[in-house]
Amino acid sequence: MAKNNLLVSVIIPTYNRKQYLEKTILSVLNQTYKNIEVLVIDDGSSDNYAKSVCEKFEKCFYYYKNNGGVSSARNYGVRKAKGSFIAFLDDDDIWVKEKLKIQINALINHNDIDCVHGPVEVIDECDNRKGIFYGASKEKTHKRSGYVFWNALGVWLVKASTPLIRKEVFKGNLFFDEDIEVGEDTDFYQRMFFKHKVLYIDKVLTQYRVYSESKSLSSQVEKYNGLEKKIFNNFVKMGIKNPIILNKVARKLLLSKIKNLNKSNNNIKLGFFEKYFLPIHTLKNIK
Repeated sequence: MAKNNLLVSVIIPTYNRKQYLEKTILSVLNQTYKNIEVLVIDDGSSDNYAKSVCEKFEKCFYYYKNNGGVSSARNYGVRKAKGSFIAFLDDDDIWVKEKLKIQINALINHNDIDCVHGPVEVIDECDNRKGIFYGASKEKTHKRSGYVFWNALGVWLVKASTPLIRKEVFKGNLFFDEDIEVGEDTDFYQRMFFKHKVLYIDKVLTQYRVYSESKSLSSQVEKYNGLEKKIFNNFVKMGIKNPIILNKVARKLLLSKIKNLNKSNNNIKLGFFEKYFLPIHTLKNIK
């Protein structure tokens, strides 16, 4: 099979949210790149709405599993996937028609790159474009490509529904951590960055749906409580033993933790010794 016609497996987890699923699937099936399979992973929904939607389309395959969270659903999809490339798509987001074609060509032309990602455009519940974009500013796009681990750690990650990843990336313990309920994508992509180079294409290929109802910043921060500790522990589980690297990883995560806590009206300040000589200890003990 020609390199430019390799199979892409598109994994769409869904759980009790049927309003946009068919529209999301159609945005995949209408891609200009045609060699695709769509794997809809029903993570224990209360009815079989996803099954009836999938039955409408030849390239769409439905899988049901007991509820285990989005990490569990994504991992399940990866293990079922037959493609050479993996793409994740949330069940309410939308791709533009050229998305896969552009990303496939990028991976084919850059053998040292294992993931292609990019910015997103915000849409609302009615598909209205809000004129809001999430991604790198023009002067920082160069920092989103290559070996980005150290400039990304605790700062930024791949935007949801944008990445296309080589299937071989998913091996060993480089899967989504199913014990992390919120921030699982942060953990996965930071660990992926440690081992793999990425390419940022500064072109909007994904529309990201944002809902009008919003929760307070403090409650959002509370959901992420303990995430940095879990991420650090996962780096240790990867087999990283160099104390200098572990110290630097802990410091980056610690600074990110403090920044997020201070956003919710905390006033935490760390001393030089805590940040540079005892970041692992401080990270593990901070509330």
